[in-house]
Amino acid sequence: MPVDLHAHTTASDGSLSPTQLVARAKEVGLSAIGVTDHDTIGGWDEALRAGAELGIHIAAGVELSTSYEGGRFHLLGYYIHPGSDLMQTLARIQAARADRNVEIFANLRELGLPLEEDEVRAIAGPDAQLGRPHFARAMIARGYVATTQEAFDRYLADGKPAYATKAVLTPQDAIRGIHEAGGVSVWAHPPLNRNFSLDELTDKVGEWRDWGLDGLETFYSRYTPEEAEWARAMCARFDLLESGGSDFHGASKPDIQVGVTHTGGPVPDAVLDAIKARRSPKLFSMPTKRAALPSCSQCRQSVPPCDAPGARRR
Repeated sequence: MPVDLHAHTTASDGSLSPTQLVARAKEVGLSAIGVTDHDTIGGWDEALRAGAELGIHIAAGVELSTSYEGGRFHLLGYYIHPGSDLMQTLARIQAARADRNVEIFANLRELGLPLEEDEVRAIAGPDAQLGRPHFARAMIARGYVATTQEAFDRYLADGKPAYATKAVLTPQDAIRGIHEAGGVSVWAHPPLNRNFSLDELTDKVGEWRDWGLDGLETFYSRYTPEEAEWARAMCARFDLLESGGSDFHGASKPDIQVGVTHTGGPVPDAVLDAIKARRSPKLFSMPTKRAALPSCSQCRQSVPPCDAPGARRR
């Protein structure tokens, strides 16, 4: 059965809870769903429980924000180890995000567009990290803008008056951290980095492969046919894994649906099989349906096990 390896929940900037996301995956006929929230693993616990109940495999991951040579890039890390230093890195990133949000609130006030933290928190949910899509939805509710796109285009996007920078990793550090955590590193939607031509991105793929990059997204909801062909060619040229998914968020990106990529459908399950084969050896047993998952002492987030006996690490 097909899969979708890139989706977001209320743990970051998605509008569906982890349980709702897994249920949606079941509804559309998927066998697996990737829970890949931005810089957090806060949705894993709930997603794993829902997956156990509904018979859906959870490709537990994280989407790391990175910066390099004037560009912003996203790295997906799948099946990372809960006891690794990457958990401490995520905790530091979360703290930096909180500081950034304070600055965004201040910038909006200076623009005459005040928001209260309580109203943005009500949109995000009590346990989610606040992000710009939550600010955008609060701005819509206040009548400041009509759409999320307008909020970003006028105020929240990079370089706009309410924007605030955030602490991010370099791609090299992100790849290293994912590997040290026993995971698989995948460059998310590289052609969407519009500051670079495909020729320039090709050079970066080779460089990142030398750093240990495992794969690229070759399936993606917003790829053009030419971009998808380029991504497949990169995987063939540099011996990289293929990956991909919808990048489902829900309310903030209503045109993107679970299980739908540029092909009009989901990702073949063979793609997930290849990623599983690249994981580190088994370190934990799968929990029972009602068993509590261990928590990271650094970031206090529940973490899932790895269930890949005999898998290899690159």
